[in-house]
Amino acid sequence: MKKLSKVSSDVENSIKLQFPFLQNVKENINHGEMGRAAISVFDHWITCENEYHLLDNIDVTEQENRNKKFLSHWAALFDAAEVFTVRYCGQWPHKEKLVIKQYTDKAGYLTQCRSKMSNSPFQFLIFPDFDCLYMASWDDTHHLYFNDRQRAEPVLRLAEKSGLHVIEYD
Repeated sequence: MKKLSKVSSDVENSIKLQFPFLQNVKENINHGEMGRAAISVFDHWITCENEYHLLDNIDVTEQENRNKKFLSHWAALFDAAEVFTVRYCGQWPHKEKLVIKQYTDKAGYLTQCRSKMSNSPFQFLIFPDFDCLYMASWDDTHHLYFNDRQRAEPVLRLAEKSGLHVIEYD
């Protein structure tokens, strides 16, 4: 089964109107007025040098445990709402265009969500129903950008049910 499908121009325009900073967030430039929270295997920000070992050279079993928590979260999100992502088409840099696609196959979606150290962030998701954008990162701390915190709450609750922590930005 095809894991990604092109969306109609109406759906694409609606998503772009809902998230005017979509491309900026995707490119990690500026999130505008969007609120944000982090979803992490850690219960606090890793800021001290003596905690950096938690990010590098992690035991294989520990990394697999972390990955299972995120996969559980992503599976729950797929079951709870429509999931979209973005792709670029055209020749860079002159005709590069951001295109919105919808995940239609859960197994294919979860394959794309698996941890990959080769490309960071390894997943960028759009949840119009929850009014939020989800950007995964290599360091086991992912970022949720939202227009309305209350509408994004189900994403945060599902993270906690999966054994993850919500960390607030100051």
